[in-house]
Amino acid sequence: MDFLFRVSPFAILALTFGWLALTTRRTSAEIGRKAYGFGRSGRQRLAQWLFRLSIASGLLGTGLWAIGSDSVLIWPLSVGETNGFWLTLAGLAAAAAGSVLAVFASSDMGRRWRVGVPDQAPDALVTTGLFRFSRNPVFCGMLMIALGLAVAVPADIMVGAAVAFWIACELQVRDEEEFLLGAFGNEYRDYMARVGRWF
Repeated sequence: MDFLFRVSPFAILALTFGWLALTTRRTSAEIGRKAYGFGRSGRQRLAQWLFRLSIASGLLGTGLWAIGSDSVLIWPLSVGETNGFWLTLAGLAAAAAGSVLAVFASSDMGRRWRVGVPDQAPDALVTTGLFRFSRNPVFCGMLMIALGLAVAVPADIMVGAAVAFWIACELQVRDEEEFLLGAFGNEYRDYMARVGRWF
C-alpha cells in the first residue's frame, strides 16, 4: 500500500497531462492547424509560464515523493507521520476524480478542443456534456488535481504548484472568455448567463 501511495500522485499527474498533450496533438492534426495558442499577450505569456512552472514543479515534487527522496524540495513530507492515511487517501481521491473530470471534459470538446487562445475560434461553441454544468470543466478537473496532490503530498513545492496553477487558470479563463465573446457574441453571452464560470 505504501508503494501505491508514493507512486499514485506522480502517475495521476503524468497520465493526465500526457493525455491532454496527445489530445492537443490529435486535434491539431484533425483541424489542420495548431490547437495550441498561448503567448499572444503579456498576460497569456504569464499564464503559459505559470502553467509550465506548476506542472514541472508538480512532476518534480511527486517524482521525488515516489522515489522516497529526502530532498529539501519536498520538506516537510513524511506522509505517514504528518498526514495520516485518510488525509492522504482523500487527497489522492480528489486528484483522481479531477483527472477523470479533465479527461472526460476534454473528450466532450472533441475537435473543438483548444489550449490557450488560438488564431481561430472552433467552428462551434461546446455547451453539452460536462459543459452544461460548468463553462470550464477541464480547468475544474485540473484544479482538483492540484489541490488533491497538495493534500496528498503536503510539501511546499506542491502547495506552490497548486497556487501557481490556480493563478494561471484565473488569468487564462478571462482571456478565453474575451476571445469567445468576440467569436460567438450573443450565443456565448447566453451561455454565460445560464452556466457559471466554474460550477
